[in-house]
Amino acid sequence: MLAKVTIIGRPNVWKSSFFNMYTGHKIAIVADEAWTTRDILEYEYTDSVNNITYIVADSWGLDFWSKTDEIAVDIIDRTKEAIKESDILIWLLEYDKFTDLDEKILKVLTGKNMPPIIVVANKADNENSKLEAFSLPIVNTFQAFFPVSTSHNKWFNEIKEFIANNLKSRNLDYLVEELDDSFIKLALVWRPNVWKSSLINAIIWKNRVMVKDLPWTTRDSIDTKFHYNEKDFVLIDTAWIRRLSKIWTRNIENWSVIRTQRSIARADIVAVIIDGVDGIHQQDFFIIWRVLEEKKWLIIVINKWDAVLNKEGIDKEKIMWRYLWYLSEKFDFLPWVSVIFTSAVEKKRVEEILDTAILINEERKNKRVKTSIFNWFLEQVVIKHPPTWNKVAHKPKIYYWSQVDINPPKFVLTVNNPEHFHFSYKRYLENKIRDNFWFSGTPIIIEYKWRGKTKYITK
Repeated sequence: MLAKVTIIGRPNVWKSSFFNMYTGHKIAIVADEAWTTRDILEYEYTDSVNNITYIVADSWGLDFWSKTDEIAVDIIDRTKEAIKESDILIWLLEYDKFTDLDEKILKVLTGKNMPPIIVVANKADNENSKLEAFSLPIVNTFQAFFPVSTSHNKWFNEIKEFIANNLKSRNLDYLVEELDDSFIKLALVWRPNVWKSSLINAIIWKNRVMVKDLPWTTRDSIDTKFHYNEKDFVLIDTAWIRRLSKIWTRNIENWSVIRTQRSIARADIVAVIIDGVDGIHQQDFFIIWRVLEEKKWLIIVINKWDAVLNKEGIDKEKIMWRYLWYLSEKFDFLPWVSVIFTSAVEKKRVEEILDTAILINEERKNKRVKTSIFNWFLEQVVIKHPPTWNKVAHKPKIYYWSQVDINPPKFVLTVNNPEHFHFSYKRYLENKIRDNFWFSGTPIIIEYKWRGKTKYITK
């Protein structure tokens, strides 16, 4: 099990900036607004210089005495739990400021059963006054003291070296290779308040993500590794997503949407979570459009199915088929997508998401049709339904075609002139490909190639 290093400190000491600079990735949202980080963000960091891998966690601003906000109380409990699970704590302070809240945190950290703690004084931008300017008596109380400047990226190497040596001295030195193609990267994307966090907890059987019956409690993307049915998964829990037109420019919510779009881009397979009770919203169309634009493999998950079945007057024998018809009316362009009905609260059918992802992953990695078989198939398709064309165009003709890529599957048809084909013929070809070769859960790309020319037309 990997060691865990957690960054703690009062609100607004630039913990998220420190976290991003330390890991080398813009993972945590950075803003002047207090308590921007609403969950424990974790990143599996591999220090190639010191040959060690460990978890770096960014916690919420410590204010153990805030009891007025339900979310705040929940995150305080999670922060306390994260401290207990940590092998090293990085207590981040401001270089020239020690507040009353810092004093209270000091009393907590000097209590019993605490992990090793190092003190890091941020905003130490003046290298000439490196250590002397910070004369707090707490320096000698803990394992080590380091000044640091997140704005100038100074003195991070010294901190990393100390942490690596400390973990190695306690036999906590693990080195993990970077993720390879053996991992199934599954992203869960949602609109606000569809109990997605509860669904994640049900999938990995651990209270890993903050769960509250309030919209917009998840602001960041969180990766979780786990093993299921002899397969390695990376579950990408994304921040909630909204249209950018509805969000203030440079607002925290803006960054969350951008991070969600990055998470979709990072994933192999995207599961879009839909509220079974509320039904399809315009935001669901927008999310699916983003997934298709990125050419990602897709699963639709209808959550809160227990609440649907508990409605008065529901015919439990027919409601699922009626809901599938409802989806087919709303998403008539997605007949190839797997639909899974889940109950996060009752932990029912959540494993079907992973089973479906495994099947789709096999399609993604291994499904390729031989050119000879495909051309025989094409001949039969064209005989049954010759290409349609506009009256002003010449008769379209297909010479041959082949599959040129598998992720996503891409087919190139060599033709006499791409502009001679009616736009609807691609839909016909796609449907026939799915009828004969399946390709479930993925968009299919069909391109016309002008014979004798390098010009492609994909529209």
